[in-house]
Amino acid sequence: MTGHRAGGFPNATLVGERRELRASSVVELISRWAETAPDAVALECGNTRTTFRQLWRRSMSIAAGLRDTDVQPGEVIGVIAHRNAESVAAMIAVMAVRAAYAPIDPTNPLGRVRLILDQIRPRVVLWDGGGSVECAAGLATLNTSEVPDLPADGSAPVTSGPRHDDLAYVVFTSGSTGLPKGVLVEHRSLVNHIGWATTHVLPNAGGAACPVFASMSFDLALTTLWVPLAQGRTIVMIEDSWDYPSLFAPRTGPYDFIKATPSHFRLFERMLRPDYRSVAKRLMIGGEPLEPAMLRQMGDRLDGVEVVNHYGPTETTIGCCAFRSTVREMPDLPTVPIGSPAWNTAAYVVDDRGGPVGVGGHGELLISGFGIARGYLDGGGDRFLDEAAFGGRAYRTGDIVEVLPDGVLLHLGRKDSQLKVSGHRFEPAELRRHAVSLPLIADAAFDVIRGGVLDAVEAFVVFDEQSAQTPPTEREIRVQLASLLPKELVPRRVYVVPEIKVNANGKRDVRATRELAEARAGETGP
Repeated sequence: MTGHRAGGFPNATLVGERRELRASSVVELISRWAETAPDAVALECGNTRTTFRQLWRRSMSIAAGLRDTDVQPGEVIGVIAHRNAESVAAMIAVMAVRAAYAPIDPTNPLGRVRLILDQIRPRVVLWDGGGSVECAAGLATLNTSEVPDLPADGSAPVTSGPRHDDLAYVVFTSGSTGLPKGVLVEHRSLVNHIGWATTHVLPNAGGAACPVFASMSFDLALTTLWVPLAQGRTIVMIEDSWDYPSLFAPRTGPYDFIKATPSHFRLFERMLRPDYRSVAKRLMIGGEPLEPAMLRQMGDRLDGVEVVNHYGPTETTIGCCAFRSTVREMPDLPTVPIGSPAWNTAAYVVDDRGGPVGVGGHGELLISGFGIARGYLDGGGDRFLDEAAFGGRAYRTGDIVEVLPDGVLLHLGRKDSQLKVSGHRFEPAELRRHAVSLPLIADAAFDVIRGGVLDAVEAFVVFDEQSAQTPPTEREIRVQLASLLPKELVPRRVYVVPEIKVNANGKRDVRATRELAEARAGETGP
């Protein structure tokens, strides 16, 4: 039940449903489908279909190869993660031998990949034999395509699978020090997320569950990967992350859900303006604040499609809160609420002194429960807590939320991401909200330039290409923003760009957007 108090989470603001976990690991859940529905399709990759029997047998063959290399429980094994059945089988195999997989995106810059591998220090890196293995940085590799299949009547190499407190995977997120941080996620956390997320995105119907188009090394892909497979459903691998036409290509029936960030959906709108009704039954949107205005602009193309606003830092295992609605039911708020906590999860909203915040107040969000990661690979980080006052392991999100009267949470911004210009503090999301309220501006991002006499704000704007009106000049934009903002926050420069760039996990990348603006300026000349 959801409420303001519950045993086990003392003084929690909101508590998610208490549920018993259905399995010890995702490996166990997938193995059940290989036994009970072996001919059901697990993956579609282009014209190739892989059944649950084939996926499981391939996983067990790779697991046998790992046993031969003497992989031990708790080891972290790198997996060069292409979006194909062989890579998925490799991840299952690693978990099956009670090791943890660390997905490596081969399209990432080599410098970033090597920063990650330097932290993992794996004895072996698995790859499927496709493309270059240069990103393995000279480490020992196992080409899984050369691992022979086990005999059909052979015994499985796994006698006892993963336990709840075994590591499942290590996924890297941005670090405040400038280095990626490896987050350690246990099987208990992943199984809890799978069960809870299933209730939000998988209706009781046939057909393909969802497309997998995001980098396999980020949270965005994890829901689309493990939630359907654990429920015996089909996932569709989109080989190229930026192949949006394939993502929205006609199918015999709509996906159960598509998961993407708000920035992705802005790109979808600018490039394709798809009819979401024919493509998906639900949209799961996360990673950034979700604005009702963007959803309303989709109009009838979103009519009847359920929207799940999905919130959660990587440290809370993919997602820890959600809010379900339709475009016609969206509340009149600056952003869509992030909703209520996941199964076996509690939300604490606290003020600067750590005291509880009631309805209508706002404070920092702390999350406690099954979804909290074990910690970071390097053991650092003061955001993880282990205190009886929060029911045990907890994580300080750094996000500021408000407790709404109907018992859901509204995201207000970051506690630690405010920018300061000449004594004025502001949230980039607030500036963007003002900019997109102006005529013909479809999207915007902001940056602060330091080092001069005064710090200065600079803006990057994307015009609505569907409009026949003449777009405003830089001066006109500045004048209009000057009517909405303190003078210190009015952009010194406004750059027109074709898009706001996003990084590999779908979040807005101001640095890359600036590089795009500079490249365009170089092409057009002074």
